[in-house]
Amino acid sequence: MSETNVPKRRESCDGINDTLNRPICTEFIGEAERCTSCGYLTEEHIKRSHAPIWGNILFVNELETGESSVSEMVCVGNYSNAAGVLNFMVKEWKLQPPNLVVSVLGGAANARVDPFLRERLREGLVKAVSTTDSWIITSGTNNGLTKVVGEAVKQAQYQEWVGEQQSSVKCIGINSWGCIDNHESMETWFSGPRRKQQYRYKVKQKTEVGMLPLTSSHSYFILADCCRRKLPDQESALRCNIERLLSESGMNPNDNHEIPIVVVLVGGNENSFKSIANSLSAGIPVVLCDGIGGASEILATALGMATERNTNENEKWLPPEKEDIVRKQIKDAFFSMSSDSSEIDYQLADILSAISRCLQKDLPITLFRVGKSGLQSQELDAAILHALLQGKVAQNRDQLELALTWDRDDVASTDILSNEMDICGRANINKLMLRAIIERKSNFVKLFMECGFVMKDFLTARRLEILYNNAVQTNEVLAWLLQKIVKSPSNGRRHYSLKDVSKLLFDLIGTELAQKANKDDNDLSRTFDYPFVELCIWAILANRKDMSLFFWAHAKEPIMLALLASKLWSALADRLWPGEDVFEPEFQANSDEYQDLAVGVIDECYKTDHDLSKLLVEEKSLIWKGKTRMDVAVRANCKAFLATACVQASVESYWKGNMRCKFLQIIWCLLNPFAIKNLDISINSREKYMVRSNTKQHVTAEDDKVQEDCSYEDLVESKLLDCNSEGVTISDNAARVLIDNDEDLSMEVRFFAPLENIDDSESEQIPYCEKLSLFYTAPVTKFITHSAAYIIFLFLFSWMVLQLQRSESEDDKKKHQNFGETVVVILAISYSVEEVRQLVTEDARWSKKLVSYLQSEWNIIDVCYLTMIFIAYTMSLLDEHETAAIIYGLVTLLLWIRVIRLYQAVDRLGPLWIMMRKMFKEMLIFITVLVVFLLGYGICTVALMQKKTPKKSLSKILMEVFLMPSLQMFGELFLEKITDSSYTSSSKSCGSSCNNTADGELSSGQASFQASLTVWLLAGYLLLGNVLILNLLIAIFGHIYEIVAENSTIEWKNEMYLLCEEYSEKPVLPPPFSMVETIVTALKAICIHEDNEKSLPPVMLERLRIFESYCAGLYRNEKESRKTLDENIRTLSEHAEEEMEKINDMINIVDFLRQDLESEEHKCKTKKRSKKPKTT
Repeated sequence: MSETNVPKRRESCDGINDTLNRPICTEFIGEAERCTSCGYLTEEHIKRSHAPIWGNILFVNELETGESSVSEMVCVGNYSNAAGVLNFMVKEWKLQPPNLVVSVLGGAANARVDPFLRERLREGLVKAVSTTDSWIITSGTNNGLTKVVGEAVKQAQYQEWVGEQQSSVKCIGINSWGCIDNHESMETWFSGPRRKQQYRYKVKQKTEVGMLPLTSSHSYFILADCCRRKLPDQESALRCNIERLLSESGMNPNDNHEIPIVVVLVGGNENSFKSIANSLSAGIPVVLCDGIGGASEILATALGMATERNTNENEKWLPPEKEDIVRKQIKDAFFSMSSDSSEIDYQLADILSAISRCLQKDLPITLFRVGKSGLQSQELDAAILHALLQGKVAQNRDQLELALTWDRDDVASTDILSNEMDICGRANINKLMLRAIIERKSNFVKLFMECGFVMKDFLTARRLEILYNNAVQTNEVLAWLLQKIVKSPSNGRRHYSLKDVSKLLFDLIGTELAQKANKDDNDLSRTFDYPFVELCIWAILANRKDMSLFFWAHAKEPIMLALLASKLWSALADRLWPGEDVFEPEFQANSDEYQDLAVGVIDECYKTDHDLSKLLVEEKSLIWKGKTRMDVAVRANCKAFLATACVQASVESYWKGNMRCKFLQIIWCLLNPFAIKNLDISINSREKYMVRSNTKQHVTAEDDKVQEDCSYEDLVESKLLDCNSEGVTISDNAARVLIDNDEDLSMEVRFFAPLENIDDSESEQIPYCEKLSLFYTAPVTKFITHSAAYIIFLFLFSWMVLQLQRSESEDDKKKHQNFGETVVVILAISYSVEEVRQLVTEDARWSKKLVSYLQSEWNIIDVCYLTMIFIAYTMSLLDEHETAAIIYGLVTLLLWIRVIRLYQAVDRLGPLWIMMRKMFKEMLIFITVLVVFLLGYGICTVALMQKKTPKKSLSKILMEVFLMPSLQMFGELFLEKITDSSYTSSSKSCGSSCNNTADGELSSGQASFQASLTVWLLAGYLLLGNVLILNLLIAIFGHIYEIVAENSTIEWKNEMYLLCEEYSEKPVLPPPFSMVETIVTALKAICIHEDNEKSLPPVMLERLRIFESYCAGLYRNEKESRKTLDENIRTLSEHAEEEMEKINDMINIVDFLRQDLESEEHKCKTKKRSKKPKTT
């Protein structure tokens, strides 16, 4: 660390006063080498001053390697004024008042502690200090459990490092000056002329007996000088006074700002009992770590054996037999090596007196058992929080805010909100909820909601803006996207409004969401109809997946919201700039997860009720205005959702117009309209519910009023009763599942009875005229009629093109042109009108309609062939018949390719086109590799062949460069041309002057070599092209086929839905008659503004929503149970592997010991044999 980053020590300090002076030894004996009173050397004793010293310490290890750190140090008298010490810390060290002080007492001894216990303590302290702006007070030495505390502080600092701001956790060490290693050298340094410089403190591994090294993990040290060397625990009084003052009045006595403080006793020595008693008498809560030995375990034992006195209910005491047990424990722990019995008895009496002070009733003592049994029941941070709640400082503060700061919802649930069922009465509950959402503490959000918190009243436009602007500060992706939308400078800070967020959402999803309840966008106090939807969208844009899943679980329309979330995640993955593309796999995985949620919920719905599920996917959403769940799935590219059984059942029903017949019957009805009367056409689920609602009038206005007055629990109960009365089986946890989903508390929770109970004979007697309308407006009927019209147009166009090629005279050409082209152009105009209608009706803004329209390759083909037809017809009118014939020929190719679109309606042919399309994309990538070899070989070959041939045009040369290598790859080798061209050209030149080669003509030998070189190049090209590259292409195609074959059905179902959606909007009449219907429909839409779409009644919509929420809850519960089971299996397998490793280790040890014993036994036998006398 450079010295420029270290705060400079000032010559004088405003925080130093006479109350911090150090004592002076008055019993100095000058003739001796050391003072018999204080133990210091004579020379050092004379130099000692009563003024305090302070400065900077630069820590280095013993080997002068590794990282170094700088800490602040001050040495004061052991009986200094605590207020003066705090004043020094504020003025000299610039310390701000903390939110929490954790004082770790004990643990400075070099006792061996189980690694498991050390890890438990370290983890608990990290959780405790990393969630608050806190101080930790320890002894500040580099040994024992104090070293563990320092490691915990370092880990907390790493976790809280944000940008250039360092962690707010401060570690302060308080110890005796006379027990610190190298303290004499430090006093000489800081009392001399070099006091402004840093003192290089070497942390030694081994020190003098009675001396302790300081630790580099602490930032500040307060050392108490008692004018005694190697006399420990002389800082206890100063430390206790500082803690008492912080608890009572804080850093500044005038402000009277109390600071929560808790003392954690970890082990401890004989002096720890008095310190704990003083802390408890001052109202400071204490946590005793039982199971680690020392004073903490003895105190825990005494607390367990204490009983209440009969005379005073507020006092506990130790009976004589129990006191003897505690006395023996104290002797064994602290005085086992001492021989002075009188001194032992005196200290024992003092310790027992301090223990009796700790046994008073209602003292804030919390017992924390540091053992494997405590792993499942309690953690250290929870024990510290529980102790703080018992202290007087916490009682004067908001305990719920303290629990939120520590992220301990379990403590808040059991100790704070156990008897509070309506949390809305709290003054700062909205602030706490906002903080819980920002800090990703979903458990607290759920806890507040369980206690009666209403999210709809909480989430206003102002709070939502606060959430978005807070997310911008921590999320670079969201900040960059908003800057791009509003075109603000990247280095400037801007407050983004909800209008900016709406623009970003429109850019990501391509359309607008539902309007808010309040239309006044400038009213920041307005609320939202769907608060959990807004919060889920915020969590996704802020890249907080855990919070988005929590809000999704409580929102209305979970299927729609899951599809919307999938679209948002994938759109965010596509918008990442190159420097942040590392997030793309994560965002895409989140999109897939939400797609799986939508698929899982709709499958659960379809398993529960087929008809309600189909009605659910067909009904338009309240979140995404004017869109069904299937429409959103197409926009979000959720192909797995469109391939579900429920969606496919709905698509199949809609495709055939609810006609229960085969494909040939539909063709027969087209040929014979009177056969339509005998068709089996049923009413779809939506019409059935409309008929039932209009005829039976299930819910009257009076019933609605009664339902509005009912409570939510009454509605859940009425739902169960109503479903049971109608024969619908609902599990016992239905009420719990529904209550967990509280997007809107005014729920109607009764389901309709199954549709089989409806009188089909009454509902399905459809008149013949209505059957005609249903038959001709069905998408499958339109598909057949439009396909037939297109086939007629295709054959007519092909006939026209062939007739133009066969016509020999100009009169015949004009005759065919006047008849054939006129008919073709009329049909092309009708198809053009249809394409314009499709473009205009695209669901997008006018600026993006063309982009949305051209996303389909079939629309691109339509635009191309229609444009080429009009161009060719114009060329014919200009007497450019040859050019027109060429264009017509190209149009024929496009028209025949367009026939593949009709194959997608067939389940056997549709998937094949999907695979062909995938392979075509891979082939384009492959051609980029092939063209390198093709051009290299083609140019080289043409150059060798064209040495003396007449000059050719550039177009012919390029044709030979591209065409000849391509044909050679497929078998047309051109061997005669390759072998004869060079030789023939040279032979002709040699006929006139064979001996003259100065003008560049080739000799016969050169021509032969050139021909053979060309052949060898051809062989290499064929070997590389045919054997390697083409076989590689075949292997790639085979791999693609295996991959795509698994998903081709899903892809085809997605295309089938798009085909159904396309033909549902097409006119009933095929071209060219569709042109009239399209014009009439457009005029009607312009002149008459009416909404012919019938919507379900509000009661039915509410029941659909409840049905969806209920099934979503079932799916979540099932998913959680599977997840828990998988985790249990994984945990058991891990434990089994660990046990097997232990068993294997034990087996290896036993084998090693057995081999060792056998070797020893063999040696013993050998020695015995060698000692036996030899017989003659």
